[in-house]
Amino acid sequence: MKRWCLLLVSLAVLLLPLSAAEEKADPRPPGVSLAQGITEITGVAISPLLGVSAVGSWTYYQTPPDQRADLAWYCQPWAWCSGFVILSLCFLKDALGTAVPGILKKPFDLAELFENKASALVASAAFVPLVAAEMARAQGPVEVPTATLGWPLVAALDPAWVTVPAAVIAFALVWVCSHTVNVLILLSPFSSVDTLLKLARTTALALVAIAYAIAPWLGLLVCCGILLAALWFAPSAIRLMIFGTRLAGDLVWSSHSRRRAEPSQPHAFLLRKIAGLPSRIGGRVVKSSTGQLEFRTRRGFLGPEKCVALPSGRHELAKGLLMPVLLTLDNDGQESRTLLLLPRYRGQENHVADALELHAVRDPAWSRGWTAVRSWWRELSGRPLAR
Repeated sequence: MKRWCLLLVSLAVLLLPLSAAEEKADPRPPGVSLAQGITEITGVAISPLLGVSAVGSWTYYQTPPDQRADLAWYCQPWAWCSGFVILSLCFLKDALGTAVPGILKKPFDLAELFENKASALVASAAFVPLVAAEMARAQGPVEVPTATLGWPLVAALDPAWVTVPAAVIAFALVWVCSHTVNVLILLSPFSSVDTLLKLARTTALALVAIAYAIAPWLGLLVCCGILLAALWFAPSAIRLMIFGTRLAGDLVWSSHSRRRAEPSQPHAFLLRKIAGLPSRIGGRVVKSSTGQLEFRTRRGFLGPEKCVALPSGRHELAKGLLMPVLLTLDNDGQESRTLLLLPRYRGQENHVADALELHAVRDPAWSRGWTAVRSWWRELSGRPLAR
């Protein structure tokens, strides 16, 4: 029931700015149009498919029937009806997922992850520029004195040259932070955590829309605050997005990924800061000529290769349900998780350990528990269990 409440609340808060704007007398002041456009872009960035579908359906029904054919593509029934159908399937997945273990609905979480990426790509290319162009049209051309510039061609500067790129960048910043919710849901084995994460995203969406409904300037202020926060968290969110994309790609195209596995220099992601490198940055683990384990990475995939030595100690590779984990034990026996290998290396832990000369390979905790149960039953019954 809570899942459907989240859907209704999300739809309501997305439509609040539109209804509030409808009450304004036309023509609206340029500041109101600017605030509405920024609110729509921010809301759609938080939840692209829901935002585009809600804005499109509201605009369609608020437009006279004889003018609906001239509306943008996202205002046409085929577009927003398709969006609502996909959203209904997502919420149905979440509603039924509470009755089953979290691991059983991970394939559907994986599909929702790709849906969020695809809808954001469509929105950034075919929705945000249209809204930004409307904002620029409401502002009108910016008159620049040619005497101060010496360039007659810039006498009347079209604001769309500024608003469209700025809107796309702002959309990307907010979306990449919102997309971390989908990545964390994919990594989380608990349905309750999934609910809390989606509730947090819905709360952010509600804050934007309610603030605009109270006053356009307040909505603009809240959106600016969200943009500043997104700018601050963007580097970490981008690294998490890349990790989630690599993880999802390995799970979906597992056979292709396994053929590209290289046990001698496996692909991995840092789980903590090491030698100035941030956590969740991707690279490869190699064995140096001196016998030291090293992590090699490139900034932005194009920069110069940076090589750092992993913490010294006893290195063990722990098998996982989805992917192996490299553990480091110091001289005091303190254990720390250092690296996370991609899922393509699941089942190849022994090959990786041999190539990197690791000290041991651990079975997963659930496997060790099952082994203990088998041993107990074997001792109790006095006969071996069939494998």
